[in-house]
Amino acid sequence: MVDDLVIKVAKRRLQELREEIPHPDIATNFRVDGEGRGLIDIFYQGRRIGHEIIETADSWKTEGRLMAYRDVLRKNVRLVVMAPRAEAMKVRYMMLELNNWWLFYYMVYGYDGAGHLIRVLRPVHPDVAKVETPYVC
Repeated sequence: MVDDLVIKVAKRRLQELREEIPHPDIATNFRVDGEGRGLIDIFYQGRRIGHEIIETADSWKTEGRLMAYRDVLRKNVRLVVMAPRAEAMKVRYMMLELNNWWLFYYMVYGYDGAGHLIRVLRPVHPDVAKVETPYVC
């Protein structure tokens, strides 16, 4: 079953991509997998350059998910993971394991019930003064 919220987030993200990368040789493909996750692939002249995953509240917790993210990054493809806002910082913490190799090759976004996307920044170490909000509007 396709979650309406995943579709709403996908529509918003696809619009953002058209604005971020307004090149005529850029193409996108959206589909929903068997777990109900939204998957967006970004192609430049037929070569995949980006893979974006719209996770559900439970799908990001699936065993082996971090390895799946790593496999995408090993192909030199930019990875964007979107998760419900309540779960997004947990996803970002999980992905810290990837920082030694691909710190600048992935991003995490949180989304709310209206499908609005908010980028999740790098978590702050507990010994460092906390930032007001770990999100960017």
